[in-house]
Amino acid sequence: MKILSCYITGFGKFSNQNFAFSDLTVIKEDNGWGKTTLAAFIRCMLFGMEAGRGKAVENNDRARYAPWQGGTYGGTLTFVCGGRQYRVERTFGRTPVQDVARVYDQNNMQCFDFGERAQNLGERLFGVDADSYSRSVYIPQGEIETGGVSEDMKTRLLALLSNGGNGEAGAERALQKLDEADRKLRAKRRPAKGKLDEIDERLDEIARCKADADGNAEQVRRLRAQAAQAEQDILLCNQKLDELEKQTEILSRKNELVVAKDMQTRLQTAREELSVLRAFFGGHDPATLNVEGLQAAVGELYQWKDRLRELEGRLATPMTGEESELRAKITACEKNLASYDEILAKQGENKERKPKGKKIVPKVTRRMRWLLILSVAVAIIGAALAPTILALGLSLLGVGSVGMVFVFLRILPRYERTETAEKGTSTEDEVARLYDETYAEWTELKKQLSQLSGTAQGASEGYAPSFDRDATEKERAELREKIRVKEQAVEGFLRNFAFAETYDHRASLQILRENIVRYGVCEKTVQEYEARLQGYSEEEILAIDTQTDGDVSALRAQKQAWGDKKEELLNARSDCLSRAEYLEAQLDKAALLTEESVLIEEKARLEERHRAILAAREILLKAKENMAARYLDPVEKGCRYYLGVLQGADNLRFAADGTPVYEEKGAFRTLGYYSVGSRELVGLCTRIALADAVFKRELPVLVLDDPFVNLDDVRTERAKALVKELAKRYQIIYLTCKSERRI
Repeated sequence: MKILSCYITGFGKFSNQNFAFSDLTVIKEDNGWGKTTLAAFIRCMLFGMEAGRGKAVENNDRARYAPWQGGTYGGTLTFVCGGRQYRVERTFGRTPVQDVARVYDQNNMQCFDFGERAQNLGERLFGVDADSYSRSVYIPQGEIETGGVSEDMKTRLLALLSNGGNGEAGAERALQKLDEADRKLRAKRRPAKGKLDEIDERLDEIARCKADADGNAEQVRRLRAQAAQAEQDILLCNQKLDELEKQTEILSRKNELVVAKDMQTRLQTAREELSVLRAFFGGHDPATLNVEGLQAAVGELYQWKDRLRELEGRLATPMTGEESELRAKITACEKNLASYDEILAKQGENKERKPKGKKIVPKVTRRMRWLLILSVAVAIIGAALAPTILALGLSLLGVGSVGMVFVFLRILPRYERTETAEKGTSTEDEVARLYDETYAEWTELKKQLSQLSGTAQGASEGYAPSFDRDATEKERAELREKIRVKEQAVEGFLRNFAFAETYDHRASLQILRENIVRYGVCEKTVQEYEARLQGYSEEEILAIDTQTDGDVSALRAQKQAWGDKKEELLNARSDCLSRAEYLEAQLDKAALLTEESVLIEEKARLEERHRAILAAREILLKAKENMAARYLDPVEKGCRYYLGVLQGADNLRFAADGTPVYEEKGAFRTLGYYSVGSRELVGLCTRIALADAVFKRELPVLVLDDPFVNLDDVRTERAKALVKELAKRYQIIYLTCKSERRI
C-alpha cells in the first residue's frame, strides 16, 4: 500500500492544502507547523474517527482537530493498493453517525470494496484495527517508550495473526464461554449464586428441616389456631365497619339534607323575587334592554331642562327704559316696512328695490388666462400629492383654489347703476324712498339694541347684564319642543315597565338598573339551587326533623380505628398461614429424603461437569501460552535485529513473558534502569518488528513523527540510516523540526 497524495479541506489548522508523498517523504518544519496534525489526518482518513469523549481537548480528537477556520471538516486521501488506485473522501460531523465516507476507483467511480460507507477501509487494507495501527505503524514523538511486548499486545498480535476466527481469537472466545459456564456452576462473587451453590444451600436447608421436623408439628397447630382466631376477629371487624358505614351514611345524608333544606328556602325566596321582577319587566328580556341609550337620553333631557330654566330666568328679568324704548321703535319700523311691502307688492315692484344698471363684461387678458391655467395646475398637483404628502398637497390645493376664485371674480359680468336707469312713477318712488329710509332706520335701531345687549349695567345698581331677548326667546321655544319630544320618547320607553309609582326619570333609570342586576342575580341563584337540589326529593327534605343527631367526624374516626385493626388481623393471619405451610412442607420426611437424593445426584453430575470445564480451561491456557511463544518469536528476533543495527544488542534478552531486559554485570535489568533514549530505542525497534510480523497482507505506510528527539548524535545517525534502509520496503513519511535530524 502506498499513499500518493492528500487534500485537507479542513482539519485542525490546515485548510485547503495539498500534500504529495514519495517512497521517503521528509517534512522538516518548525514546532507548531502541524506535523502531528498531518499524521493524525492520515490515520483518520484510513480508520475514521472515534466519538469525542471528555471535555479535555487533548483527549478528544474530534474536538481537537475541528477546523480552526470553520467550514467542511475532512478531506481526501489518494493511495495505491493491489496495483489499483483509490481515493477516499471523508467528512466528519459532531458524532460518528454524522460522518460521511466514500471510496472512488481510478475511473472516479464509487466502489464498495472496503464496505458500503468505507467504515472498514483500514481493517480491509491491513487486517488490523485503528488501535493496533497506532501501536505499530504510527511512531510518534515521546510515546514509543515501552517495557517490552505487553500481555495486551500479545493478545492483540495473536488475534490479528489468527484472522479473527482461528488460533488466539477462537481460544479467547472458548475461554470466555468456559468462564461463563464456570460462573453458572460456581459463582466467584457474592451475592451471585451458581447452580452448585443453590444445590448446596438447599441441601443444608433440608438437613435443618429433618432435624426440626418433630418440633414443627406443635408449632403448626398453634399457628393454625392463631389464624382461625384472626379470621373470627376479622369477621367481627367487618360487621362493625358495616354498622359504622350505615350510621355515617345516614348522618352524612342528614347534614346534606339540612343544607338542601336551607337551599330550598333560599330557592323559594329567589323564585318569588324573580316572579316580581318578571312582572316588572313585562315580558322583556333585561339583557337586551338599551339602558345606556336611556341613560344618555335622560342625561340630555335634564341638561335641556337646566338650560330652559336658565333661559326663563333671564327672560323674567325686567327690561331697562332705553331697551324698552328701542324695542318700541323697532316694532313701529317693522309695521311700517310691512305696509310698504304690501304697497310695493301690489304695484309689482321687487320687495328689495334693487334696480339693475348697465351690464359690464370685463375683458379677459392674457395675464388672466395664464393665472387661471397656473392655478388649475397647482390645484391638480396638490390633489395628487395629498394622499402621500398631506401637508404639501393641501397647501398646493388651497393656493390653486384661491387663484381660480380670484380669476373668476375678475372676469364675471356685473351691473353698474347709472343715472339714466328707468324710474317708476312719482308715487312708486315716494313709497320706495320711504321704504329705504325706514329700512335704514330699522337697521340702525337693531344695531343699537345689539350694542345695548352686549354691555353690562352697573353692578352697584343690582342689574344683571342685558342680553339678546329675541334670540333667547327663540332658543327657549326650540328647547321646549325638544324637551317635549324627548320626554315623550323616554316616557314611552319607561311605560314598558311596571313602576310602583311615578318617579323622576333619573330615579326610574336607577330603579331599572337595580332591577336588571337583581334579575340576573335571582336567575343565577334559581338555576344553581335547582341544579344542586336535583338529587333530593321533597319527602327527604321534610323528614330531616325526625332523624337522630350524631357526629360524623367521630364515626369516621371509629371506622379508621376498626379498619386499622382489620389490616393488622389480615397481616397476622397471612403470616401465620405462610409459616404453617412452610413448616408443614418440612414435616414430610419422605419428601425431604426424596428431594435430598435427587439433589445429591444432580450435584455429582454438575461437579463432574465443573471439573471438565476447569480441565478444558487449563488445556486452552497452555495452548494459548504455546501459541503466544510461537507468534512472539519473530517479533523478538526482529527487535534484536533492529536494535543491533542501532547500537548493538548482544546483551538484550527477552523474558518468558516477552519483556525486554538487559544482561549486564551478572544480572538481568529491566528497561526502567536505563535512560529515556534507550527505552525509546527499544520501543522503536519493537514497533518496526511488530509491523514486519503483523502486516502480511499489505505493507503499511510508516509515519515517524520526530521519534529520535531523545537519541544522542551517534544513535541518531544510525537511526537515520535505518530509516533509509526501511524505505526500500516501506513507504515512510518522516516528520521533524530539527535540521540535524533531517534525512
